[in-house]
Amino acid sequence: MEYQDLKSGIRNHLNDAAEDFFMVGYFLRQISENTLFTEDGYKNIWEFAKGEYGLSTSSASRFMAINARFSIDGGEHMAEKYIGMGVSKLQEMLGLPDEELEKVTQETTVREIRALKKKQEEPKSFFGLPKTVYPEGSLLSTKGCGDGKYTCFSCARPCGIRQEERYCRTAPLGNPFSCTQMSEEKRLDIEAGLFSEKCQHLHPELAPIREGDKEPDPCCLNCEHKTCFSRCDVAKKKDEDERKKEQAELQKRQKEAEGKKPDMTEKEIESLYGWLGIKPGDKITGAWLKEQHGRSYHGGGYGGDYFNCTPRGVKTDRSKEMTWAEVAKALKEIQEKKKGLADLAERNAASQKSLREALKEKEQKRKEEKAAARKAAREAARQTTAEPENPDIIDADFREVEDNEEPKPITAQEPEQKTITQEPEAEAEAEPDPEEYGRLDVALLLDKYRRDLKAYREAFSKEDCPPPIIQKQRIIADALALLLEQLDRGGAED
Repeated sequence: MEYQDLKSGIRNHLNDAAEDFFMVGYFLRQISENTLFTEDGYKNIWEFAKGEYGLSTSSASRFMAINARFSIDGGEHMAEKYIGMGVSKLQEMLGLPDEELEKVTQETTVREIRALKKKQEEPKSFFGLPKTVYPEGSLLSTKGCGDGKYTCFSCARPCGIRQEERYCRTAPLGNPFSCTQMSEEKRLDIEAGLFSEKCQHLHPELAPIREGDKEPDPCCLNCEHKTCFSRCDVAKKKDEDERKKEQAELQKRQKEAEGKKPDMTEKEIESLYGWLGIKPGDKITGAWLKEQHGRSYHGGGYGGDYFNCTPRGVKTDRSKEMTWAEVAKALKEIQEKKKGLADLAERNAASQKSLREALKEKEQKRKEEKAAARKAAREAARQTTAEPENPDIIDADFREVEDNEEPKPITAQEPEQKTITQEPEAEAEAEPDPEEYGRLDVALLLDKYRRDLKAYREAFSKEDCPPPIIQKQRIIADALALLLEQLDRGGAED
């Protein structure tokens, strides 16, 4: 039957005839044996019976006991000889042994059944011994059976004459307290539990044996079923202490393993700088970082590195955790380095600008000097053609005239004279090549790039590979040095 059908059956039989308590006991047993009560959030069958139907523990246990004893093979059908006896008779018959139960018939009254119970011999202990009775004034007072052979203090057997509860094995002698698993109500609870077939209290043969009296010594501390609902509080506390101890050991091992990890590398710090989105103008402090990024547990990746942030600090899978104060100090160094590189780049740009302006000014001056030289050459040429009486004059073909050779007159028809007068003008009109440079220009550039290369190397750590900007500076410096060497070998200034 389904769980809901069993619940409906209990309610229907409770509302119908009084004899239906037998079926109520059957349904309760089915729910208990299959632990179906957990579907509604109950811890045991007694909470279920009370919460769903208002049945007390004693009523529910009595219904279940009647069904178990007076049914056919513990099922839902009552043995024929007990049908119609009523709840009062069956309830009284629970206390009769099997041999007396055979004497009860349909005609036997409740009073007669009670009389049969009174005729029973005085109850004895589990061992078949009467309870221990000490003479008046005896100094001995230990309760037990068999004239002191067995004591209730350490006995874990079910007993009809128990005078004192068995005490917990962990109780100190000065402040003993009883074992919570020995009461009748607790035993009913254990019987309805999931591990009833494996419980040492219900099955003493499963319990360890004491060395002294060779008696079983059941205890929840020895039980391996730590999820049992009926487990005693002492065992639960021990389980909790062990769990806390294991957790502390695990945390200790994790802390030791964390401590063996290396610190964050400079590359990871730079990746963290980018992941946190630090700006050049940010005032980095440990408190500021914790407020911005340490209010919750979160993580993220940047530049091939994955970071885990906590309220304590930040770490990677490969490195140990750094506090936010330590992170702030490391990030400040990265921030200052980036500021230094930015300032260096700015100074480099300004230096290149001033160098270009100086080269431009120098080039302009050289152009002016060349123009002045050409102008002076033209003036000298004009003066030479205007003074033919000079015996040292050079003729139109630019050859020296002999003393006895008379110079030819200059006429408009001779193209040579035209060439002499027009050639300086052509040279004056020709513009100088703006791409020309001299040895001094190369030497100035080489000195500038070597100084920049030295500054870049000092800005980066020695462990890192040279960045592309250093490689570029080296290539330019090496090329300028080679060009200067070639100029020196050629012996030419331009």
